Amino acid sequence: MPLSTTVVLIGAGLVLSEVTGISFPVMIIVFVLALLVFAALGGMFGVVVTDTLMFFTMLAVAVIIAPIIMAQVGFADMRALSDSYPGYWTIAGAEGRPLGFSLSQFLVWVLFFTCTPALVSRVFPAKNDFVILRAAIIGIFLVPFMQIPVFLAASAMRVLEPGIEETDRVMIVAFLEHVPAVLGGVGLAALMAAIMSTASTLFVLAGFGLSRDLYENLRSERISERHRMIVSRTAQVIVGLVVAAIAIAQPAAIYWISIWAGALFAVGWLPTVVAGLEWRRMNAKAAMVSMLVGVVSFIGITELVNREMVALPLFLDPLMVAFALAVISLVVVALLTRPTEREVEYFQQMKGARASDITIRDVLSKPGGLAKLKQEYRNIYAIAIFFLVLSVVVWGYFFFNLGL
Repeated sequence: MPLSTTVVLIGAGLVLSEVTGISFPVMIIVFVLALLVFAALGGMFGVVVTDTLMFFTMLAVAVIIAPIIMAQVGFADMRALSDSYPGYWTIAGAEGRPLGFSLSQFLVWVLFFTCTPALVSRVFPAKNDFVILRAAIIGIFLVPFMQIPVFLAASAMRVLEPGIEETDRVMIVAFLEHVPAVLGGVGLAALMAAIMSTASTLFVLAGFGLSRDLYENLRSERISERHRMIVSRTAQVIVGLVVAAIAIAQPAAIYWISIWAGALFAVGWLPTVVAGLEWRRMNAKAAMVSMLVGVVSFIGITELVNREMVALPLFLDPLMVAFALAVISLVVVALLTRPTEREVEYFQQMKGARASDITIRDVLSKPGGLAKLKQEYRNIYAIAIFFLVLSVVVWGYFFFNLGL
């Protein structure tokens, strides 16, 4: 979680220091203080409300600002980037990376988005399973729709201003110098909205997780709500200090830090989450061993590969090896140990209270429940078909014009 928060803090520091002229470290400290106040006052409800409002600024970048930047160049000049940078529009990219690299990047993001707290936590306020299904279908379309136009606008910036060396600044320069001032302000607001959305959620979850899941569970007696709140706020301050220090050091570009964060989530958390939900023999010992093996093996193998002390086959990435080791160690330890009575009881309780069953019973208990249930399913199918067709049209347009 600190790495994920570090990514957004670096982004915030770059945007704010570029706009205000104040030094990067000072802006990081100011932004962390603002986040702590926001998380303390708003909580999860504040995250839900502000996320809804901030969504529209981020959508404006994808549908208005990014197309304006691309229009200044045109698809023909963007296609011509492959002449100056051979392989630019291929899977291998301009640097000619092997296919295994692209596959590993795809796997990192698939596994990361499966278990990232910033995304999973959005399920908690949902009214029922139908709301979650609708949100998932719409989200699958909107996530690439709000990202790919920005990536394409960054490609257009390579034509407009090929001399930008610090890649993290590309879109900031685009908003400040290549669109009208009002739209540039909206673009910068969207960057800050994306940053605030993720960072505020992570701070709220950090406080809740450390206070309830760690501190409270280590104590034999229950603690009061006030005591829990104090511990939660203290945990948020500690996390804020740690991530601020890492962000000020700026150890790597934003993309590579996010890759590391995603990989550590994937190998350290995903196997335990899935096993905990689906396997009766899963227990705390297996979870702890799996997390340690996954994280340590990923860091170790990555460093060995980077130092050229070990060479992995072409289609293999340290993430894949670490993920396999995490799963294997989880299965072995779970088979060699037994879950406690409390763990078995909690698993049975969880399996006996499936959200889908609760949703169906709740709908059927209302007047005309069966008709409403059928209508909900029809709505889900209609939304899925609509966004499938829309995806074909939108991405087909870009593929055709870019000659992909």
